[in-house]
Amino acid sequence: MASGIIDSSTLYEPIHLFRERKMAATSAWTWRCSVEVTNALIHGRQLGIAHTPALSLYPGPWGYIHRHLSDQVQLLTPPVRIQREAREIANSWAASDEGASILRRSIEPSYYHSRGDQSRTSFVRYQENMVVHTWPALVGPQEIFEKRNIRVISQITGTSQRELRRVYEASKDGRSLRRFAADPSSDNELLAIVWHAFLVDLLIRGRYHDEVARMHGSQVLHHPARSPILGRLYGTHTRYGVTNTDRAFSNILLAGSLAERTQQKRIDLWLENIFKARKAAQQGGLDLVAQEDNKVAERIAAERAMELGLRTHALLFDEVTDAAIATGTGLMTSFLLSGWVDVAIAVGMYAAARSEELGSRAGRLAFERRKRLGEFASSGAGRVEREWS
Repeated sequence: MASGIIDSSTLYEPIHLFRERKMAATSAWTWRCSVEVTNALIHGRQLGIAHTPALSLYPGPWGYIHRHLSDQVQLLTPPVRIQREAREIANSWAASDEGASILRRSIEPSYYHSRGDQSRTSFVRYQENMVVHTWPALVGPQEIFEKRNIRVISQITGTSQRELRRVYEASKDGRSLRRFAADPSSDNELLAIVWHAFLVDLLIRGRYHDEVARMHGSQVLHHPARSPILGRLYGTHTRYGVTNTDRAFSNILLAGSLAERTQQKRIDLWLENIFKARKAAQQGGLDLVAQEDNKVAERIAAERAMELGLRTHALLFDEVTDAAIATGTGLMTSFLLSGWVDVAIAVGMYAAARSEELGSRAGRLAFERRKRLGEFASSGAGRVEREWS
């Protein structure tokens, strides 16, 4: 069994869900990440969190979630050598013509405007969640962008390193961050520089996490905002199906939490229910098989939740389910583990598939396997991706 991490950007999306409470105010990214994290923590006991001491010191719900999860999941720290080599690879990629082109394209607002309403609105809400709700709350322990990445950020954005050093200091000033939150206007030149620096840093760190996982032979689940820089993998694809009963069960957990009156109580109940369900899954007592009828799946999921002593809220479950469909977030159908593979081997695999005239799609999925979600915990190394209908 390979170990792995859920990146902190993904892990913290439920914070935004539980702040809003109403599904109508939630973006597709926030809802999907909340569903994915809930399922991953329950069924993917191989997935832990990065052992970064600073994260546990974060104030408010950010540090709270990290501290409580650290007692229940793996804390992973790759060897220093791998960290150093992965950072060198990520920085070299960012400085290359290909990497710089991808990064410049990815930080422009037009990038998400061209990818459909769901991605566009999710990106806009992600910016709001960061600038208005996260940055001011985490001033001090959090760096909005890493000082050591200033040289690369300068190459991508065109802002001088001298100016970025000044902006870096301003980004650690609570007064500046509160002004950004009060008026997050795109006309604010300082905010625009900080936001672009944050995005470049976010994407480079995504590439770094990907390289660490590849070199360490582990797994990583990335935030959707990092998808532009994740290259396609040609290794074995293993699909772990999420049944309609699995979906109903995770919705029950989220709906029960959303029924609470405050953000803190919602987070507490979410963690409590996840830990109970996770324990049941580890003991083999949470095999939620698919049902032909969704109502039957919902009934079975509700009965299992009651048996486990989970606190739920039937009315809000219907509201959450209906709102998720109405907002077009779709239904989660599977986790897809794309295995790491050496480039030379990948080329040989692809050539073999082509030589047998399997076609482009068959060649792409020639090494796909299908497994039940209950087997996800014993999966191998690779990038954990997700599929939604």
